[in-house]
Amino acid sequence: MNIREIAKIAGVSPAAVSLVINNKKGVGAETRKHIISVLEEYSYTLPKKINKAPKHILFIKYIKNGMIVEENTGFISSIMDSIENDCRSQGYDLSIIISENNLENTLSHINYSNYQGLIFLGTELEACTYPLLEKIPIPFLVIDNVMPNFNCNCVVMDNKEIVYQALSYLASLGHKDIAYFRSNMSIQNFIERSEAFYDSCNKLNLNFNPDNEFYLTPTLLGAYNSMKSYLEKGVQMPSCAFADNDTIAIGAIKALKEYHYKIPNDISIIGFDDIHFSAINSPSLTTMNVPKKLIGSIALSHLLNSIEDSSSNSIKTHVGATLVVRHSTREYDMNKD
Repeated sequence: MNIREIAKIAGVSPAAVSLVINNKKGVGAETRKHIISVLEEYSYTLPKKINKAPKHILFIKYIKNGMIVEENTGFISSIMDSIENDCRSQGYDLSIIISENNLENTLSHINYSNYQGLIFLGTELEACTYPLLEKIPIPFLVIDNVMPNFNCNCVVMDNKEIVYQALSYLASLGHKDIAYFRSNMSIQNFIERSEAFYDSCNKLNLNFNPDNEFYLTPTLLGAYNSMKSYLEKGVQMPSCAFADNDTIAIGAIKALKEYHYKIPNDISIIGFDDIHFSAINSPSLTTMNVPKKLIGSIALSHLLNSIEDSSSNSIKTHVGATLVVRHSTREYDMNKD
């Protein structure tokens, strides 16, 4: 007896019978019970349930020194939360390994047969260690590092475009002279942002004096202390500044306020990332919001595609950002000249 005949006897649609036979949702409990009784009455053999083995994705959180991964509060954790939620909805378990400045040893002790794919946090990964990833025998993807000149899938921020948007906003407020609150630690994201900063200044006719490039430690306390050391020497700030990330911006703002700079009246400051502290800082920080959950979702989607199709192994996705205007920026005051 086929599904249409069973449906006619049960007084339901063939689709409802199909849902019950395949143990899928979409049929009420009473209707399901009635259909099963008809199937049993007419000796229709239900397919046996197949117990599928659990599927696993591995996430490696690589830490070289921790200043970026651990200090940029909420940024990495938001990406990881997104990946974990999406794994669950796709029927995968997510395992997390933390590798602290010993990547070769970490990779050599993983039983890759336990995992279908791997996501690697490459924020603090240096170019000299890229070749270590070639030893990974399963599909993998890197997030937060574009991995220049290395063949792999990755999902990263579009640093060049985002920096240009940030500086365009400052220029639209009438600012002409700009400072750069630059990280004194070099990672791939900061390298790209510095290149984008100089290029954007030229394109937007913003005046950048190299004396206004301040190298700050990319932690809240580090940026605060670094900026204080500059201010103690009597440096004078231009009307606006771009910071490599929000952590640097917030630390610098604290130091500037102690030296009687009024923000944004004396100097407008824009950050990058939109971490949680940005909204509650005093003043709240104008910044570029990077869609952290989207990065996680795209990363898992690309990885699952490469698991299905091994030829999908060199896709580099750049994710943009949106401007979030808060209270650390204002229009340039022409009366100050």
